Amino acid sequence: MYDIGTIIAVKQVIEKEIESTKEHIVYNVDNLEALAYAKGKLNGMELLLQDLKDLQKGEDE
Repeated sequence: MYDIGTIIAVKQVIEKEIESTKEHIVYNVDNLEALAYAKGKLNGMELLLQDLKDLQKGEDE
């Protein structure tokens, strides 16, 4: 149903963005508002990545 190549490509983009956001949190956040925003963004991306993994797992079964 879903193209596996597309799912893998999207997962890779999300994983890169997660790493970028983690680096941003460590090196560039200078106030609590920016930290809260970055943490929310990171949480959303991690949830999306998990949903994609679950969809892919469901396809394999």
